[in-house]
Amino acid sequence: MVKASTPEALGKSNKMLILNYLRKNGNMSRAELCRNLGISFPAISSSVKSLLEADFIKEVGQGDNSLGRKSTLLAFNQRRGYVVGLDLGRFWIRITVADLLGQPIASTKRETDATNDGRGMIDDVSGLINEVLSEAQVEPVRVLCVCIGIPGVINGDRICLAPFLPNISIEDLKASVTKICRSHVIIENGTNLGAVGEKWRGGGQEYQNYVFMNYGVGVGAAVIINGKLYSGTNNAAGEIGFMISGTNGLRNKFEEIGVLENTIARDKIQKHISHGNFREEVDFLIKRYQQKEESALKILDEICLSIGVSLINISSILDLEAIIISGGLGTSIGKLFVDKWKEMLENHVPFPPKIIFSGLDNQEGVLGAISVGIERLHANVDDLF
Repeated sequence: MVKASTPEALGKSNKMLILNYLRKNGNMSRAELCRNLGISFPAISSSVKSLLEADFIKEVGQGDNSLGRKSTLLAFNQRRGYVVGLDLGRFWIRITVADLLGQPIASTKRETDATNDGRGMIDDVSGLINEVLSEAQVEPVRVLCVCIGIPGVINGDRICLAPFLPNISIEDLKASVTKICRSHVIIENGTNLGAVGEKWRGGGQEYQNYVFMNYGVGVGAAVIINGKLYSGTNNAAGEIGFMISGTNGLRNKFEEIGVLENTIARDKIQKHISHGNFREEVDFLIKRYQQKEESALKILDEICLSIGVSLINISSILDLEAIIISGGLGTSIGKLFVDKWKEMLENHVPFPPKIIFSGLDNQEGVLGAISVGIERLHANVDDLF
């Protein structure tokens, strides 16, 4: 944060205020900026002149004022640069290049190569970045930020609690990306980015306090409190896979796959299906459940109750407005058991949150990455001016 204690610092601060106001509120005149920001007209004019010369903003026509000389409208220049958002998962890598208002220019995805080691996965990430930039016809030098979501907890310069991915070096990943783009590189937990994506463009837009739960290969969550992501002391907030529902879940030593995750994870379900197309197999498992097949009842009822108890515990601690559920298993199984979970919440929590299913078609992580990249770029004056 810049302390506006010198004319230079004050000028930078004013430019940032104007830039972000136009970015978030749309086109307006110098006079409107003066009124809305409480900055003198000479200071507005001076800052606007500098922003126009640096191509941060542009003039886009006349206002509709009825009296006097028509005002000139100013707009945030969303094509001054670009942001890349990437979601690295166990089964898919999804990537989008977007302009500085978050409008997508090009997107692609690729199945994750299960045989890759960490170096191979980094090479895949670099290859996809080159591919999507080529499709978007965006020169790498115009990329201002790359934000990558990965499973696991980012603790300093290492990734931990990511049992479903090979060991990836954050230092090597950043180095590989900066060879292409020479831009800011942000590495963040993928579920955290999913929560941000829901807040930006999805089911979280109406809420200030919610938990985003992603249930796919494993299970994880992210916490939004007062509209902001809460990461915890060690960036491990939301690691609900370590929850236990009773004393029978207590262990004698720590294991990287938690009790809840071990109970409901994809590998548990795969023991009860024929290992074809997983999504189709899950749908068939649900159909068998609806037909009261004993083996399907056993596995899915256990999952239902385990998740339901977790939702009760989460809600009793955080007093949430909503819980947003995402992921292949979360949406498939969730829609089967949502009424049961609502009943469990109503029976155990004084103020039950709403249960919402993500409508972003597994794009919430990429959207969150784009949002985080854009906001990070426009948060620090010295990064821009």
